[in-house]
Amino acid sequence: MAKTYALADIKQHTKDKDCWIVVHGKVYDVTAFLEEHPGGYDIILSSTGKDATQDFEEIGHSNSAKKLLDKYYIGEYEGGDSAPPAAKVPPKSANAAAREAPKGAATRAFHVVLPLLILLAALAINFYYASLKK
Repeated sequence: MAKTYALADIKQHTKDKDCWIVVHGKVYDVTAFLEEHPGGYDIILSSTGKDATQDFEEIGHSNSAKKLLDKYYIGEYEGGDSAPPAAKVPPKSANAAAREAPKGAATRAFHVVLPLLILLAALAINFYYASLKK
């Protein structure tokens, strides 16, 4: 039989070295998954210490992401499932998700795009000077 955890128990596990979340009435220890999470660990940390069902559903996780939760299951939530099937929120469009992306995601995107822009500028300057020499 699975252990049952109260909200007070969940609130004791809200750090990057000890992170539990509640989704659909189940408790998951996702500490080992934080660094692997595609959206960044800060997204998960912002949903700890409470029932994160709505946060989880609003993002529009894939079926494989939902299945991955099974690996981290540790017990049941005393408060039950806070999102009955009729109340589930449909996934947001890509544009809506992009507008609401956390600052961490924008920073990561900037760190990918900036080097590419610098490389393109260097190539343009190289071609410009090469055309002057002809």
